[in-house]
Amino acid sequence: MNLPDDYFLDTDDEMLAYLENQAKISINEGQKGNENNREKAYRLLNYLILGIGSIALILLNQPQINPIIGFNALLLMVGWTIAILELMPVILSKTRPISANLPQFLYNESFKTSTEQNKLGILRRYELHNLNQSVLDLIEINKTYRKQADRAIKIAVGTPVLLTILTAILIHFIG
Repeated sequence: MNLPDDYFLDTDDEMLAYLENQAKISINEGQKGNENNREKAYRLLNYLILGIGSIALILLNQPQINPIIGFNALLLMVGWTIAILELMPVILSKTRPISANLPQFLYNESFKTSTEQNKLGILRRYELHNLNQSVLDLIEINKTYRKQADRAIKIAVGTPVLLTILTAILIHFIG
């Protein structure tokens, strides 16, 4: 929800101070959540790489491998690779909302034409509007990170479960 630029202009000074404080707290919390999501993605990435490497070592060190086990190992590696690819946007993302205010957004037409004596108060109100937009941007980034990390987790956990079920069915019918 984008608010008009002048949304906070009628806010009194006491409410303005409170809202500014809340905006700063929200930005800090959003940034912490963002970093927390990235740390979890890194951790999952490390586990998946370790799993793929372990399977590769097992396959390379076995002179004779049962075809069903070899096929399952290959599919497991492919599934976990897909999970890694799902994590890459979270890990490699450089998206960061700007929490500072650009002068061009503060020193706008409404500010220039204002006849109010307390022009700093007007700047603070525009700054609050921009901080509000930064909070909304952080929420959107975190939502995207969580969605991608959740998909990667589902793939990483679902692949061995699905392969176990398929192998059990296959062994049952092959005998």
